[in-house]
Amino acid sequence: MRNLVIAPLVVMVVAANLGNLFFSVLATDHPLLFIGLNPSPVSVAAGHYHQGRLGHTFWRRLMTARVIAPGSPIETADDALMAAGHGITDLIKIPTARDEATDAALTAGVGPLWQKIAIWRPAAVVFIYKRAATICAGRQLPEPWGQLPEVALAGRPCFLMPGPYAPIEQVDEGLNFLRNLAAALPAERD
Repeated sequence: MRNLVIAPLVVMVVAANLGNLFFSVLATDHPLLFIGLNPSPVSVAAGHYHQGRLGHTFWRRLMTARVIAPGSPIETADDALMAAGHGITDLIKIPTARDEATDAALTAGVGPLWQKIAIWRPAAVVFIYKRAATICAGRQLPEPWGQLPEVALAGRPCFLMPGPYAPIEQVDEGLNFLRNLAAALPAERD
């Protein structure tokens, strides 16, 4: 794995896995860093994050929360996320079908993720899936979404998005929370 500086304050991490390239997309000092589990084969083939059915739900939710511009093409929504100043990465860069990565493989990704967060310095970490949050916390989490008390990575507060199958009331509350979180973060930080 190597870091490439491609523009001022922009870092892309390239990981070669089984001949596929997949990137972590972010700018340093960005407000929110979204954390997934690992890339899906369909996303790797498309060259963009979260291109499966659940991934499309994730992008629509970010549009609803106004984290990215409503109407952004889902096929390139990771570009819209970057344009909005946020970032996205995964616990590991090994592509698998949905939820097939082992706990051991995901746990091995926590240290490198912690290092990325320490370098990239997001204002907050937002887990897309509860499994990723649970692996990083090292314990079961009772929260279905929202702030994760006593969970921080590299000193950054952690939050959890509502699950892909959460009841609509939880999704609405969670997206309102995410909208307010993103709006409350200062554009420029130390």
